[in-house]
Amino acid sequence: MDQVPASLTIGRLAELARIPITTIRYYEKRGLLDEPPRVGGRRLYGPDVLMRLMVIRICRVAGFTLDEIRSVVDDASPGRATTKRIAAERIEAIDHQLTQLDLARSVLAATIDCRCPTVEECHCGAMDEPVERLQAAGLEPPTDEFTGRRPRP
Repeated sequence: MDQVPASLTIGRLAELARIPITTIRYYEKRGLLDEPPRVGGRRLYGPDVLMRLMVIRICRVAGFTLDEIRSVVDDASPGRATTKRIAAERIEAIDHQLTQLDLARSVLAATIDCRCPTVEECHCGAMDEPVERLQAAGLEPPTDEFTGRRPRP
């Protein structure tokens, strides 16, 4: 990465961080970024703000709320206990979401492989493994007690 200047205008910061200027202003209003000093009416940011914006971006991708992000970026406590607690909770949620996405992927892939008129009435075997995984995860939809088939949506 190129050398970052000692002070950045809001436009240059937005360009380097690859976010809109309005996002920077929004983060300032929400307390995620300190409002920088102004020189000649222009906001001038230190290069450390780039790292903070990177942390905010990663937290957003991970599904943190803005309040959680504020707690993380402002956590200067010894050992950063708040940050570690929030991170552990989010890792658990991400792991759960990854499991759900993996199940969804297997169902979709089987749907592509299925040669039957409908996946609900799959007899070619393409849906067998995903249905077993769904049942093991407790996610398989109930079957009609008379026909044994899964109900159509």
